[in-house]
Amino acid sequence: MLNGIDVSNANGRIDWDKLKGNIDFAILRCGYGSNIAGQDDRQWARNVSECSRLNIPWGTYLYSYAMNIAEAESEAAHALRLLKGLKPAYPIYIDMEDADGYKAKRGGISKQMATAICLLFCERLTTAGYTAGVYANKDWATNRLDMAQLSKYTFWLAQYNDKVTYPGQYDMWQYTSDGSMPGMSGRVDLNYCCKDFSLAAVPNIYSLSLDTSSKDMNSGEKYTVLARCQEKPAVTTTGRDVIAVSEPRLDPKGRGWLIDVQGLPPEPVVRHGHIMVTSGGQTVQCNFNVC
Repeated sequence: MLNGIDVSNANGRIDWDKLKGNIDFAILRCGYGSNIAGQDDRQWARNVSECSRLNIPWGTYLYSYAMNIAEAESEAAHALRLLKGLKPAYPIYIDMEDADGYKAKRGGISKQMATAICLLFCERLTTAGYTAGVYANKDWATNRLDMAQLSKYTFWLAQYNDKVTYPGQYDMWQYTSDGSMPGMSGRVDLNYCCKDFSLAAVPNIYSLSLDTSSKDMNSGEKYTVLARCQEKPAVTTTGRDVIAVSEPRLDPKGRGWLIDVQGLPPEPVVRHGHIMVTSGGQTVQCNFNVC
């Protein structure tokens, strides 16, 4: 069982360095409603950047206000615009609930229409090459959506309980909105996932690359570099008084090899070191600035 969080602008500016090691994945809100830039989540770009920098597998969700098919089309376009050029390991979800009463105040939507909105969103995201899914609480899944029609898409269930009582299938369970995590102030949603979506997203590795080319570090800070290659890489270090480097170890998610780097104490000025990573006849460098 994998442990994760889901976050939005409501969670403020997150210290992802403190979060790393405490979660297996994160689901990031990209925005809400129709394809309007003002409805993009204000922390979206930063959260994606930080998860990518720290190799935290991530997916996303868009909070839906759609009342009809035209609005559902715009919401799918909203998600696709923000995902352009990105390759999330976890699914893209449409968040079907009515937490602020928007739908209820407008007379609500039928079960048929709510299901059609989800289908359209998921079809558009799947066609674009993403794994798509639906987020809903137990009431919506039981009474307001036809889950049989949505069965080919992954389902993320919200039920704040010590166990799931929803009788249907699900891959992810949001079990509380009252969690806490290092690097975050206030409450945070916590999730269990019984399917490691990141494994399915791992491509075949044909050449050497590093996920980091340069890193500023504090003395004593640790950082892990991902070397994407099949054969165990050789690592040489310049500046052994600046950085300490571990033996490469296999990444448990199958993405390559992990190399731990630690800034060494202490000097009053910035010091520079780098690692040279070699595998399959290729060599790539990563620079470290330690202060």
